[in-house]
Amino acid sequence: MFKPWADKHQPRGLHEIVGQDSALKAVMEWAGSWEKGRPKKPAALFYGPAGTGKTAAVVVLAKRMGWDLIELNASDKRTFAIIDKVAGTAATTGTLLGGIAGKRLVVLDEADNVYGKEDRGGYRAIAKLLEQTQNPTVLIANDRYAIPANVRAMCTSINFRRLTQDAIVKRLKQICSAEKIEADPTALNVIAETARGDLRCAINDLQAVASGKRRLMIKDIILYKRDREMNIFSALSELLRATTCQKAREVMWALDRSPDDAIGWISENVPRMLTDPADLERVCDTLARADAFFGRVKRRQAYGMWSYASDLMSAGVALAREGKLKYVKFQPPSSGMLYRRTAVTRAVRDSLARKIAARCHTSSRVARKHFIPYFSVIFKHNRKASERIAAELELGDAEVGYLVKT
Repeated sequence: MFKPWADKHQPRGLHEIVGQDSALKAVMEWAGSWEKGRPKKPAALFYGPAGTGKTAAVVVLAKRMGWDLIELNASDKRTFAIIDKVAGTAATTGTLLGGIAGKRLVVLDEADNVYGKEDRGGYRAIAKLLEQTQNPTVLIANDRYAIPANVRAMCTSINFRRLTQDAIVKRLKQICSAEKIEADPTALNVIAETARGDLRCAINDLQAVASGKRRLMIKDIILYKRDREMNIFSALSELLRATTCQKAREVMWALDRSPDDAIGWISENVPRMLTDPADLERVCDTLARADAFFGRVKRRQAYGMWSYASDLMSAGVALAREGKLKYVKFQPPSSGMLYRRTAVTRAVRDSLARKIAARCHTSSRVARKHFIPYFSVIFKHNRKASERIAAELELGDAEVGYLVKT
């Protein structure tokens, strides 16, 4: 039976979670505080990029402490009532075997993507839960500052940092050893480099290229990538000729470009291939919705949105066409497209300026011209001061990133 290696080789103890020594030390200190009764901060906020070990740490922590594990995910469409009923009950009662003294570890995954956040109903429920809980609670998030300040204040914030290439290679070697695969170190380094700090992604790539082999060589990596990749010109040619969602998705999966780069090429060239104005309207509407998802990815670091955007710009575009196609010479995105692709960066800058202006009682124009350059220096050279400023202004990861990179 097929089983993903990312699940098969999940860490069985905290010592098997690589590259997060300081985070794991903080996790155990927080967990230990529960042995003395309800601590001042009853919850922990595990935050950081995808694939860095946040969820794995929760699972092994529960086993190590002997706590029952109860998980909720943002995809459950959590509302005030659902969290209040399900998580609230779990957080204020004991366990079947341990009685009232038994502990449950209540986990709210994707806490930065709570359903119903427009009216803050979900976050009101979380705040109420943390005020009343008699059990340890963990919030898992990519973007720490997407969570309201009053909720963060009740949590011990623990940062899971993006993994280094060496840390990923170390774990890949362990998996190869368990699978009895002799791996060329260069091949593992290529996989780790491509993963860009995401261990889960690296393990999935390792399984795809090494499953069924006894030796893994660099040529296997090259052949694997060559088989999967499709250049942008072939993709544009095939995309609008796809007749099923699955075929269109396969074109996008095989493309040797990231989705947020591919959308520029598709938006530049596909509309010129269409002959029916109705097709053009439908395709442009679909691409606009895909671009909206990319905006969420960049503003909130919500990389799970990439799948929705990819489906819209592949299957959505392909099946929106009903009329005939015409031949065009493909070209890179125009300067206008490149300008539009900077819209997200400019939106982040303007959002940052508005927050500074409101706090400093000035205009957004003055904030952009005089305050942002000064704040940028602080964020690059004074970590403690930058953390205080980020908390005071309730800056998101995108806004903090803008100040660091500017």
